Amino acid sequence: MMEEQDFEIFEKLTKLLINMGITPDKLGFEYLRKAILMAVKDPSYLQAITKRLYPDIAKEYGVKPRDIERCIRFAIGQSYNCGGLLEINNLYKAVVYKNDYKPTNSELIGIIADKIVMDSKKKGLA
Repeated sequence: MMEEQDFEIFEKLTKLLINMGITPDKLGFEYLRKAILMAVKDPSYLQAITKRLYPDIAKEYGVKPRDIERCIRFAIGQSYNCGGLLEINNLYKAVVYKNDYKPTNSELIGIIADKIVMDSKKKGLA
């Protein structure tokens, strides 16, 4: 059973990815959401994307780590092509990103995970 805070993060992340043009009908959506959630719970994953994060996700879904990487990269590429990555600016309420650069998988996972962690800590302090 998912805790209330975990559900809030899951729901917020789902809405964000959809707003970015990354839709649930693509495998990259599920893998990217899982990667971000794992990085939120354990930030050390951000220093070991290819060595730990992808293999752990791959194990859970019964696929190869390179499939995880490729699907996430494809999802980010789709979002980039439709201008969806500009949604990152709404997340931060500042101009963080201009659609002239496509972030790597690890950059995007890190940007979103870090913001979720900051928001969670801010809520805890309130």
